[in-house]
Amino acid sequence: MKKILLGGAALIAMFVGPAMAADMRVKAPVLKAPPPPVIYNWTGCYIGGNVGGKWARTDDRVTIDATAGTPAVTSVFPWETSSTLIGGGQVGCNWQAAGSNWVFGIEGDADAQRWSRNRVQPATVPPLVVGDSFDIRSDWQASARGRIGYAWDRTMIYATGGAAFTNVKVGANFPVFVGAVVFPATIASDSKTLVGATLGGGVEHAFTNNWSFGVEGRYSWYGSHTFNSGLLAAIPAAGGGFLFAQATQTIRVETFEATARLNYRF
Repeated sequence: MKKILLGGAALIAMFVGPAMAADMRVKAPVLKAPPPPVIYNWTGCYIGGNVGGKWARTDDRVTIDATAGTPAVTSVFPWETSSTLIGGGQVGCNWQAAGSNWVFGIEGDADAQRWSRNRVQPATVPPLVVGDSFDIRSDWQASARGRIGYAWDRTMIYATGGAAFTNVKVGANFPVFVGAVVFPATIASDSKTLVGATLGGGVEHAFTNNWSFGVEGRYSWYGSHTFNSGLLAAIPAAGGGFLFAQATQTIRVETFEATARLNYRF
């Protein structure tokens, strides 16, 4: 009887022991929270290129100073608009504090362009005559600006403003005028780098950690500037030698541009 009991106990232990051990090894799965999403940060410096269109508004005031034998004359040409393609590059740096949506930056850019405008004197007002022509041209622009943006992860809207620079070249062509006095033909040109202000805004999206694409629009204004258009040599009809009349052109320039921009952040 004792042997039977011992054998039964051993048999029970063979089946119950492994089952109990298996139950002891099984634990409930531990649920872990997913990692928080990584928010894009705009901090860093970048370089890029841009291409777009530009519209330039100019007005022109041509003045011939008085001499001993001629009165002063002014001819006013009202605002007119010229358009051009522009293209160039930009470089800048951004800073965004951790946990903040605000982005602060600086940027400089330079672009090639070619807008021009030609005006022709419509009526004779001695010494100005029909056919006198006056032209304005610009070949490049640049700016140095600050930027303030608000970012939603990889997309940012921003405002920008600062100093604007552009070259302007003016020309004047006065054909021979014969009247109370004789003005020989005169051709003159002058050029300056204008300094003004620019203001605008844009939107930019980072489609990878290093590359971003955006569009930007800006308005720039440069005030009034006077250019030298040469000395007109006048020979009075009664004789007495040459008189010289100073010619000037005073112009105002305002521009608007829209560009697409591609940047690489390093």
